[in-house]
Amino acid sequence: MPGPVVLATHDLSKRYRGRTVVDRVSIAVERGDVYGFLGPNGAGKSTTLRMILGLVRPSGGRVELFGQPQGDRRALARVGAIVESPSLYTYLSGRDNLRMLADLSGGAPAARLEEALVRVDLRDRADDPVRIYSHGMKQRLAIAAALLPRPELIILDEPTNGLDPMGIRDMRDLVRSLAADDGITVLLSSHLLAEVEQVCNRATIIARGSRVWEGEVAGLLAGRRRVRLRARPVERARAIAQTMGAEAREVEPGVLHVTRDEITPAALVARLAAAGVEVDEIVAEAPTLEEMFMSLVAGDRPEEAA
Repeated sequence: MPGPVVLATHDLSKRYRGRTVVDRVSIAVERGDVYGFLGPNGAGKSTTLRMILGLVRPSGGRVELFGQPQGDRRALARVGAIVESPSLYTYLSGRDNLRMLADLSGGAPAARLEEALVRVDLRDRADDPVRIYSHGMKQRLAIAAALLPRPELIILDEPTNGLDPMGIRDMRDLVRSLAADDGITVLLSSHLLAEVEQVCNRATIIARGSRVWEGEVAGLLAGRRRVRLRARPVERARAIAQTMGAEAREVEPGVLHVTRDEITPAALVARLAAAGVEVDEIVAEAPTLEEMFMSLVAGDRPEEAA
């Protein structure tokens, strides 16, 4: 059963100098979610997060945190956040950065600072100056700061931006662990479909400031996974795929995108081989995020969650 809603936006909008950058975005994040907020760069994600946190005044709509109006300080105290690049003092150590950030938000006992450093796997590097930290370490230190008040909801804006593959993997593991082991509800903003698909259970997609999809991540690509097929003769391959109930579209000379979840690459190859079609390449793949956006904006939308 769905948990209680810890964050809700209702027709949230923002206009700058007559230009709408966020247009009536409504989301509902339930307790226990790792909720993805997905969209291309410039879609309005960071502006929406800033409105949620009270850093930017909405032009319309409203925000509720834990069932209270967003301006309720007790509700805001239950939220930790990193929006855009974390601001750190590079000449100070990681531990001193945490001390200063804690003092700015009311203070935290030394034991809590140590707990946060351990939680993000930085205790052994806590006395090093931040200027020698990798980008991934700086991101983890920022998350440690967001964890100091023991939040029930944490908001992370593009936490894997600029990370190498190992850093991305470590960040994904940390986000999963915050939800599974610490019981923290997570709102994760990203422009990477793969990131959201791997760590989030529910998501909203926005494009050009408007919500175009909301629902279970498991259903996001349902019916949209495909096979990239290079075969000869390509028209014969297309006809056979269509007899199997698939959509087959030539995307470049001799190459088809065959779309139908129920058809495995092995079954398709077997049918093609039996018909004398030569298969040079077959690869299972998912559509790119850009293709998803184009499809959704064009009106070919999966059914939205009720």
